[in-house]
Formats: sequence, C-alpha cells, structure tokens
Amino acid sequence: MNGVLSYHGPADLTLTYGTSPGLGRTAERPGVEVVVRRPSAGAPVSVKVGRYLGVDLLKGFDLTRAVVALPDGTVLEGAVQAVSGSGDSFEIAAVSQPTQGERYA
Repeated sequence: MNGVLSYHGPADLTLTYGTSPGLGRTAERPGVEVVVRRPSAGAPVSVKVGRYLGVDLLKGFDLTRAVVALPDGTVLEGAVQAVSGSGDSFEIAAVSQPTQGERYA
C-alpha cells in the first residue's frame, strides 16, 4: 500500500478540545458526512465536514485531538495540527500507513 487515502461518506467523529487534564471536553458525532484525504504516507490527513456542522464543531474551540472511524473499520487518530479558517476542515498529524480495519495514527 502506498499510503494514499481518499474517502467520501459517513464516519464517526470523536473530537477532543483542550489539553488540561480534567478541563477538556469530548464531542462524539456518529455518521457525519466527511471527505478524508491523505496524499502520501507520512502526510497529514485532511478531514472536511459539512460547513454547518464544521462551524459548530471546529470554530471557537481549542480542538486538540480527533478520531475518525470509517465504516470499513479503519480508524484515523491523532493530534489536530490545523483547523481551516472557514471552520469546515481540519488536519490530523498521522504518521502510520492506513490499513483497512486497523487503527493508525
């Protein structure tokens, strides 16, 4: 596998806000329509959500970590390294090669 990932469809999102122990919060959103892209192995994973949902989840908060679970069992997990100015996408710092049905970060 070459590390390239492209997916459009539903996914379960778990987003963590804040880094202080006991002060952060987690939001879980099952079945969110997403576009996931990773151009090559070792590149960050770009996750785009609908604009309405994105503004609700991404803007104005300190998003620090994300888990994206795809229907085939693939799980993308890692620190959030960027949120778009429009609030409809974010990047996960992912370093391992994706494997269907397995977790990677």
